[in-house]
Amino acid sequence: MAISIAVGQPWFFLYWLLPLLVGQPILRFILLAEHTGCTLDANLLTNTRTTLTLWPARFFMWNMPFHAEHHLYASIPFHALPKAHQQLSKHFTYIESGYLKVNWDIVAK
Repeated sequence: MAISIAVGQPWFFLYWLLPLLVGQPILRFILLAEHTGCTLDANLLTNTRTTLTLWPARFFMWNMPFHAEHHLYASIPFHALPKAHQQLSKHFTYIESGYLKVNWDIVAK
């Protein structure tokens, strides 16, 4: 930040502050959906949520909407998470249909 200001360049704003201001609201929207409202124990079947969403979101997030599967078996590669969901979904407590719905439900509670 000091170097950016000292040399009169917008680096601090362009490469740190602007991405932070754009990215944090989106990140909070996603992070709230992953664990909020789930159990607070160590049970990996109940303390995280899988959010079923559209393929562009799954693609850009490297299939992390399959968050419960990722937490249960962290060694599963991102490209295999949809198949893991097919096999494991009946065991999870929290599976929701979309980030908007999850966040809406959180706010409503």
